Amino acid sequence: MVVEKTCPVCGSQTSAQQNYDSVCVFYMCPVCGRFEITYSGIELLHNTKLASFLFYNRFKKTGSPEYRYHTTLSKEKCDEYKKEFEKGDTTHGHPVHMDSDIIENWYPKTFAERVDYILLYLSKRAKHIGQRVTLNSEELYSLLFIDRKEIDDFTRELEPRQDFVCKYEACYMLDYLAHEGYIQTDAKENEIPSPTNILLTPKGYSRIDSLQKTISRGSNALVAMKFGDETKPLREAIRKGIQDAGYNAIFIDEVQHNDFITPELLKHIRDSKFVVVDLTHQNNGAYFEEGYAMGLGKPVIQLCKRHVQLHFDIAQKNTIMWDAEEDIPERLTNRIKATID
Repeated sequence: MVVEKTCPVCGSQTSAQQNYDSVCVFYMCPVCGRFEITYSGIELLHNTKLASFLFYNRFKKTGSPEYRYHTTLSKEKCDEYKKEFEKGDTTHGHPVHMDSDIIENWYPKTFAERVDYILLYLSKRAKHIGQRVTLNSEELYSLLFIDRKEIDDFTRELEPRQDFVCKYEACYMLDYLAHEGYIQTDAKENEIPSPTNILLTPKGYSRIDSLQKTISRGSNALVAMKFGDETKPLREAIRKGIQDAGYNAIFIDEVQHNDFITPELLKHIRDSKFVVVDLTHQNNGAYFEEGYAMGLGKPVIQLCKRHVQLHFDIAQKNTIMWDAEEDIPERLTNRIKATID
């Protein structure tokens, strides 16, 4: 049964559905999108970065059916449901796994990265140049990376922050963006109207153009490899090696997208800081993605299982040759730290 509830992440009024069989609650939040919290994953609600993560990556209910949703279900269960979905069984939809590591690796590491994320989001939200973006307070806090909760110094419990403190921090970010000439807004010093209107300026669009020409998300690394059940250990070994080096591993089959897969794939290659390619299975797609990345001047790190014959065009390239998947994380981390700025 669907009931009206307060979103446990952002505080908006949302629709929620309890599933007693799997002990989880499914939310359809206008700010956080479609997401599911299981009993085993309830600790994720204590992650103060979750609100911004869901807002920036949300799956919204649109005119056509939307089957994707973020969930704290295990990766294995998500893979199982995804297979059912691809065979036409939409009972469990198309779940996308989320956990603290994924959120941490996505989250901007510096103030400058926050500014970039904010401007890029506004440019996507404004369908036309010169169009104002209107946001309510819950959307604004998530957009500006304002923590709604924090650890109390005395109780060590996670407590809600006072609204005036959140408003002050939101004003600080908006004032900075306006002072730099990136936006115009009707928010005034220590006053935020709800809803708030934000307009990207020509200088703001100029910065966005620069970001899109170079690296819009400097923490992302696209992984090109063969996908399937037999390569799951390889996938997770590569993911760990990239994450341990401080970057976010992008696997195209895990990414939300509305376009045909090839344009979306090429976009992620362009937006990645570097590309990791495993050529063990002689996958033509992996060769194509490596060639495209090299044509863009992106750093490419090659992996391959020992004794597999590489194509002569790239056989001379320095390659991480591995015997077992457990060899990969440390060696890949070291290679990234040694060769990626």
